[in-house]
Amino acid sequence: MQIKIQNEPVWGLTSVQGHRDDSSTQLGYGDYSTTKANDRPPYKSTIQLDNEHMNTNEPVWGLTSVKGHKDDSDTQLGYGSYSTDKANARPPYKSTVQVEESDSESDSESDDETNAMVAADKVIEKHPKYNAWESVKDGAVDGKYERVLTPNFSGDSDDIFMRSMLKKYAFEKRTPIEELDDGSKIGGEPTGSFWMSKKDMSYAAKEVLGTHKGLSGDKLASYMDTYFDKAWENFDVNGDGEVEVIKSPMFMRFLASDQGMQLGESG
Repeated sequence: MQIKIQNEPVWGLTSVQGHRDDSSTQLGYGDYSTTKANDRPPYKSTIQLDNEHMNTNEPVWGLTSVKGHKDDSDTQLGYGSYSTDKANARPPYKSTVQVEESDSESDSESDDETNAMVAADKVIEKHPKYNAWESVKDGAVDGKYERVLTPNFSGDSDDIFMRSMLKKYAFEKRTPIEELDDGSKIGGEPTGSFWMSKKDMSYAAKEVLGTHKGLSGDKLASYMDTYFDKAWENFDVNGDGEVEVIKSPMFMRFLASDQGMQLGESG
């Protein structure tokens, strides 16, 4: 029995030809994709180019998802400026060390003044706060706590969501409270710095998920049990038990897994 040997070159084999065809296809596709990419203006997606053909030509800053982040940025700037102005307007808080240094450097102060300053060194409450429910309307004239909102959140035309967080949920930090030798107390003034505890944020989150995502009852409870703690840990990275109220819009969008969710921001 004789074996018939065919002298067929390797590139003539069907299996090899198939891979060669695949290679040609890939090269052609790559050249086509590169040419199309080079023809597009920089930083424009296919969707944006299609919009241009439809005469919509919506810029990236016109997208709802992007505008949401821009509103967050404007809100943070406004809140930060307000808090800074409030802090700068307060008399600087002096620690015991600062008081003692001031006493040693100035011989013109009377003994009574020195004793009064040194007496104010017993801090009885280092981080006092005012809860939202403690605010009394027009109570300032009677020496009661009256919450004053930042100007950019106080009107009906402003950020409705942030105004709600400030009025209903956030707590306001106060200056440390000290007790003098005669038993009287000083400090404890509101600082204009607003924060949310984990409990405050959970109450607010239930409202947002109910109004914006239609969750209630067992579905709301299940959603909160599944996702709230994870979301909180993502924002309270140091485990302080509090988050700045200015971050609450971002927190709600993160919790709802909806970065385009509208929360009633101005603009």
